[in-house]
Amino acid sequence: MKQLFTLFAALIFATSCMQNSNDQDIVYDLVGVEFYNEFIPCVGGKDFTHENVAEMMQGWRSLNISDDLLGAWGYVPATDQSRFENGWWELQWESKAQADAAWAAWIEDQEAIAFMEANESVMNCFGEERASWDFTFHRDVESFGPMPEDGSFFTEFFPCKFNNGKSSDDMIKVIDAYNSWLDTLEITGAYAYGIYMGDGTNELADFWWGNFHESADSAKVGNQNWMESGGTAREILEETVACDTPELYNSGVIYDPARPAFSKT
Repeated sequence: MKQLFTLFAALIFATSCMQNSNDQDIVYDLVGVEFYNEFIPCVGGKDFTHENVAEMMQGWRSLNISDDLLGAWGYVPATDQSRFENGWWELQWESKAQADAAWAAWIEDQEAIAFMEANESVMNCFGEERASWDFTFHRDVESFGPMPEDGSFFTEFFPCKFNNGKSSDDMIKVIDAYNSWLDTLEITGAYAYGIYMGDGTNELADFWWGNFHESADSAKVGNQNWMESGGTAREILEETVACDTPELYNSGVIYDPARPAFSKT
C-alpha cells in the first residue's frame, strides 16, 4: 500500500515538472459521448522508488502509444479498507475495436516488450486482467471549474446495482434530478462525475458511479452537501439503485494527448 502511495506522488511529479505555460487545451463537449474505458491492475516491484517510477513514466510516453488512446489516469487506494489491494491504470478509447487493435499492436511491439521487461522490478501492470466499461459524462466537466493544473484529483467510485424492476433506462430521471441539485450548489472546488456502465455480468456492480473531486477535502464537503440537501435527487436515486461503500483513490493524469505537458517526455 505504501508503495502505491509513492506511485501517485511520482506520477504527479513527472507530470507537473513538464508543465508549460504555453500549452493550450483542446476543449470539446464531452456530455453524452460514450467511451470505452479499461481498468488495468498494477503493483509495485522491489525497485519501486519515486525516481524510478518518474523515469518509467517518461519512458512509457516515448513509446509507440496508439493514436487512438484518448487518455490515461492512475489511481492509488486512499485507505486501507479498499476492496482491491492494487492500484489501477485507466485507459480511454472511442470503441472496443480501437482498444483491441491497439493492444494487439502493443503486445507485438518489440520496443514496448523490452521496455516492460526492463521495468518489471519497478512496476507491473497486468493488461490481460483488464476490465472494461462503457463510460459517459452527464454534465459539463468544468461546470465547477477546472481540475488542478498538476493533474491531481481525488476519486470516489461507487459500485451500484439496479433495484428490482429498474434498469439503465431509469437513469435518465436520476441524472436529471442530480444535475438539478448540482445547479443549486455554490462552487467550492472542481468536481465532475461520470458513469461506468457494465454488461450485467459483474457481480459487484451493474455500473460504477465516479465522483472526481479537486481534493479529498472538497469530496468531504460535497458528501456533506449531499446528505444535508440532496432531497428529491437522493430519493429518486435510492428508488432506482443501491450503491455500496465507495472505493477512494488519490488520482492523477498519466497521459493526455490534448495537453503536451502530460504526454511528452
